[in-house]
Amino acid sequence: MEGLLDRPLNPNKLLKEQFVSNLTGSSLLEIAALSTIVPVVVVLRKWSSRDNIRRDSVKKNDDALADHKDGVYYFSALVIDCLTVVLPILLIFTILAEWAYICAISLVVVISIYILLKRSQSHLKAQQHLPSLRADISSYRVSVVLVTCLSILAVDFKIFPRRYAKAETYGSGIMDLGVGSFVVANALVSRQARNITS
Repeated sequence: MEGLLDRPLNPNKLLKEQFVSNLTGSSLLEIAALSTIVPVVVVLRKWSSRDNIRRDSVKKNDDALADHKDGVYYFSALVIDCLTVVLPILLIFTILAEWAYICAISLVVVISIYILLKRSQSHLKAQQHLPSLRADISSYRVSVVLVTCLSILAVDFKIFPRRYAKAETYGSGIMDLGVGSFVVANALVSRQARNITS
């Protein structure tokens, strides 16, 4: 009878404790590579879209009903965003984790080539519309929330490398960087940062 009471109710509790224990994080170079991949993917998606400037025909009006064409446009943009931003980040944080350096270097090379091509063509075109600071801050906040959500959801699965999880005592992982990034992302849009007193 005593042996029955000493046995834990959940036999997998020890396995779960071992799975989430002794996390030391990863190297700072790997964290830098991962934190380079996310903004590069977002920037490439922004540059690849044909209409970086908001369409004049679709203005924010809460009273007006969106017609069918606008719904199809936004749904197709959502699908393209999922395929070109969310899916690559999810793959790099899980299946392609061993190739994080190669992915980071190749994406930086692609964006560098794109910038060089744009600069060589810039003398042919007039001054292009530069994205606003508000759009850049929004892109940063979206990428922080995206990485945070994906990491929180994936950390309980074995496909998510344990070195990316929050370190227990010393060390740093991508989730440790996410804590600081989340604070910075919310500080950028705070009332004090926007000089709003009321």
